[in-house]
Amino acid sequence: MDDHRRDILFKCFCEARRSQAFFTKCLEKEITEEEREFLFELIEESAKTSCKILQSCIKLSSK
Repeated sequence: MDDHRRDILFKCFCEARRSQAFFTKCLEKEITEEEREFLFELIEESAKTSCKILQSCIKLSSK
């Protein structure tokens, strides 16, 4: 994988992790149970997204 493509994927990975951290931080605020459940869903989706990006980087690096 060339450096430019690796940089783009790494930036995507960092943004997914940043979103996950932001959603997690929101759990500290006073929110309803429904809002908490919604944030947990967002956190899970962000985690899945970052894992997919990481797996894609690994696959592309091995080619």
